Amino acid sequence: MNYLIGLAARTYDPQGALQVPWREGTEDASLSRRVTRTATLDGGVAITNRGHAPGDRTVTLSLEGQPLGVIERARRLLRLHGQVTVSLRDGCYVATLSDYNDRRQELTVLISGTA
Repeated sequence: MNYLIGLAARTYDPQGALQVPWREGTEDASLSRRVTRTATLDGGVAITNRGHAPGDRTVTLSLEGQPLGVIERARRLLRLHGQVTVSLRDGCYVATLSDYNDRRQELTVLISGTA
């Protein structure tokens, strides 16, 4: 099922919001934990597990096939706003738009916490 992904500026901006449909190539469901493994002198390992935090997620939005106006609005958000709110199927998060790859038409979103 396709659903909409929302991006919105966290400060007032009349052109600072957009919705894009989930498309093939969008990556929003990967999860990770803060785990490190260190070799010990006795031949074993020491595992440090600090759990999961929303800020461990990176979302890659595929804007392939979107109208030029949607792409320009996403690029404008990237240029002008240090933080945005991103709404996904599992909740709303505070995030930073990291980069837009024009060749692949992908927007990288780094989540920093829950909104």
